[in-house]
Amino acid sequence: MKKTLFFLFCVSISGSGMGQTWQPVSSGIGFSVKMLGVTVEGSFRGLAANLKFNPETPTAGSLSATVDAATVDTDNALRNRHLREKEDFFEAANYPKISLKSTKIEKAANGYIGHFDLTIKSITKSVKVPFTFSQTDNKATFTGTFMINRRDWALGGNTFGMSNEVTIRLTVNAILK
Repeated sequence: MKKTLFFLFCVSISGSGMGQTWQPVSSGIGFSVKMLGVTVEGSFRGLAANLKFNPETPTAGSLSATVDAATVDTDNALRNRHLREKEDFFEAANYPKISLKSTKIEKAANGYIGHFDLTIKSITKSVKVPFTFSQTDNKATFTGTFMINRRDWALGGNTFGMSNEVTIRLTVNAILK
C-alpha cells in the first residue's frame, strides 16, 4: 500500500510540470495599419485554438490557433469586402483560415516569447510573439502583441500610402480543461 501511494505521489509531482490544456472561452484578435498617415483598426473572429501551456515549463507547451479570414472587420463595409475578396488581400474564398502554430516557447524577462509559424494565403513565415500569461484558479489570459511586414504574406500589393508594418494584438481568455 505504501509503495502504491508513493508511486501515485511521484506521478502527480512529475505530471505537474507538463503542459496544461486550456479551453478558449473568448478572444480578441485585432490589427492596425497606417493608411495615408491614418491608423486603420480591424479585427477577426472565429478563433479555434489548441492551448497546452504551463508557466512553470513553457518549453513543453504548444499553442496553435486559426481564425476565419472572411471575418475581417474594419467598420467599413466596402473596405471589408475588398479585404475579403481581392487577390491583393485575404482572398477568403480561396484561403479561408489564417493560422498560427508554435514551434518553440521560452521564458522571457517580462513573460514569454513564442516562436510561431504564421500562415496567411498559404504563405508561412516565422514570427516571434512576446506574450504574457496570467492565471487565477482555473482561468487564464494569454495576451500578446507583435508586428509583421504585410508584404511577407503578399497582402496589400502596391496599395498607395499603406504602411508595410501591421501590428497584431491577441487576447485569449481560457479555462483549464
